Amino acid sequence: MKKAHDIRINRNLLHPWLDFRLGLLLEEAAKKGIYLIITEGYRTKKRQDALYAQGRTKPGKIVTNAKGSTYSSQHMWGVAFDVAINDSKRLYDKALLKKVAKIAKKIGLGWGGDWKSFPDTPHFYLKKWGSTTSKLKKTYGTPTKFKKTWTKKVQRKKGLLLWKDRKKKSSYLRIPNGAKVKVMYVSKEWYAKVKYKGKVGFLNKKYLK
Repeated sequence: MKKAHDIRINRNLLHPWLDFRLGLLLEEAAKKGIYLIITEGYRTKKRQDALYAQGRTKPGKIVTNAKGSTYSSQHMWGVAFDVAINDSKRLYDKALLKKVAKIAKKIGLGWGGDWKSFPDTPHFYLKKWGSTTSKLKKTYGTPTKFKKTWTKKVQRKKGLLLWKDRKKKSSYLRIPNGAKVKVMYVSKEWYAKVKYKGKVGFLNKKYLK
């Protein structure tokens, strides 16, 4: 097994929360001597349709039941990624993928291997919107509209402190008015968890627009 991860996707196209958890997964897997290839991340409609055609109108085996036009793939919403083991002889080794899944579940990711219908062992996703895209489609309509919620601007003249924890005991820095932040999630409490210039922390959500 190669002793390095092989990232073959543009992580900037993943939902900020998923990208954060992918980073955790890579760290924890490496500690156990498991190195991954990240093979799939965000997919365009064109890419999704090409995969849907595989095993139907094009050579190969069927790998998805989701057409691009239906927005039914989690990949099209940026909330899923696929992996392989960074070892040409054990790319999809079941035992190793189960170990990866165990790590992923501990950090809050869902695993396609748990699906009763069409199990997908290399597939990991954010659980917030469920195991399908139904809730995403109902809430946002399209991936384009959903992506607009990933970034917000600080709107407060003196800026906002980026807190290291929710108890506001210490801060990283003050984010200036008008600056953009990547939003992982917005809590029902006072804060939103965000990423700014490589730092992950908490901001007062009422000043984010």
